[in-house]
Amino acid sequence: MRRFLGYALSSLLLIAGTPSRAAESAVTCDSWREYITSYRYLLDKKAIVFTKDQASQTAFQVARGCNGAAGRFIRVFDLLINAKISIQQSSEIAQEIALADNDSAESFAEIFKTAYLEKYLDLSLYNAINLARSLSTKVASGSRQAQNDFSKMVEFCLSAKGLALPKADCAQLALEISSMGQDVQGKSVADGYLEVLAFLRDSSDGPRLATFEAMEVSKELIAISAEAGRNFIPSYKFARDKDQLGLDRASAIRFAKNLSLLSRVPTDPVPVSEAK
Repeated sequence: MRRFLGYALSSLLLIAGTPSRAAESAVTCDSWREYITSYRYLLDKKAIVFTKDQASQTAFQVARGCNGAAGRFIRVFDLLINAKISIQQSSEIAQEIALADNDSAESFAEIFKTAYLEKYLDLSLYNAINLARSLSTKVASGSRQAQNDFSKMVEFCLSAKGLALPKADCAQLALEISSMGQDVQGKSVADGYLEVLAFLRDSSDGPRLATFEAMEVSKELIAISAEAGRNFIPSYKFARDKDQLGLDRASAIRFAKNLSLLSRVPTDPVPVSEAK
């Protein structure tokens, strides 16, 4: 079944080749076409019995997603049905993705594949679906960025040259780091995390922390900023330099953390009177 699921996921990625809903709807919105396509599809499903009323209600909801919504719905619904998800849940999730955009649909497929297939994280269907839904539709930085961050983290934390974590621990870490991008636009939190981790753990002029400690400090820093490394790394080197501050390792880490805190961009600009 999982082999078949891999082929189904591949077909879902065809969505990426079409324009996003936002781009299309700026020109036109053929809701009638999305309704009719969805309606006919549901009534034509031989192994699943939809009444005309059920098919109509579902198709109407799908049509709210405007151009491309029927295609997103059909592909996601087929994917989940083939994965042995209940008809009701498959329909609910497919409708949710239909109302999003093509990037979200592609991300849902990729994240679900990484989370569920045995060669990756091998999570249960329930956990894989929840993870894919969360990252593909609820991260403000963009579903594609969340997908890329998640994939990078999984590849690194499963690798023997990376962290070699158990799959369950890797899934938790990848979700935690990629979710940190929800307040970041157009920046990779995974790249930021891995840059800081490499410096803390492996760099000859870094603190050479144990892996677990380096992971925890990296998470602290990325929670401050996706680009925390650009402040932390030079700050740490300056603090340790005997010709500069000459601090011990622990003090240098604290110093660099405090400077990194200043890199968090304020939500509102500081009034001129307060800035003086």
